[in-house]
Amino acid sequence: MILLGLSVAVTFSLSIRAAPDEQRHVAAALLWLTTFLAAGAALDRSFAAEHECGGWDALRLYPISPAAVFLAKLAGNVVALGALQAILVPAFAALCGLPLAEHPWALLVVVGLGNVGLAAAGTLLSALSAGLRQGAGVLTLLMFPVAVPLLLATIEATSLCGAPEIGEPWWRWVELLALFAAVFVVAGTVLVGYLMEE
Repeated sequence: MILLGLSVAVTFSLSIRAAPDEQRHVAAALLWLTTFLAAGAALDRSFAAEHECGGWDALRLYPISPAAVFLAKLAGNVVALGALQAILVPAFAALCGLPLAEHPWALLVVVGLGNVGLAAAGTLLSALSAGLRQGAGVLTLLMFPVAVPLLLATIEATSLCGAPEIGEPWWRWVELLALFAAVFVVAGTVLVGYLMEE
């Protein structure tokens, strides 16, 4: 996942040139598109082992709620995305000139909410796609339409993190990120039980 992310980051930074006033927005867009592409590789395998080895049947025998399984998978995916971002954000700052020193706390909020939202949507859709016969590689196709609001919000909020001042537009994008993350965490907690039964 990290190797893919760095490869895409280097390729984007070398092949795309933008005007100085658009550099911040382009770098933010490339950062989150790279994160999305690299995250698909990890999130795709979230529930694959359970389907391949009969793990669903074994999990149903234990007194563990499906919601607890989902939240555990979600936590692992959030940690993996956090590790990826810890490498990609400085890489994009260096390669694409993304100004991050202006408001580091604001960037941490955006990255945290973006990772939770992306991991929640990816974990839920991974549980769905893992049961498909041709499920391998389908997750990215399923996730992209779902993640469009998340990607737009993270790109805009990350771009605004490099502005001289944090204003109301930044807060509106952060509220959208928080809403997206909350909806998919709750949806995953409720729906994963039905997906496990299928």
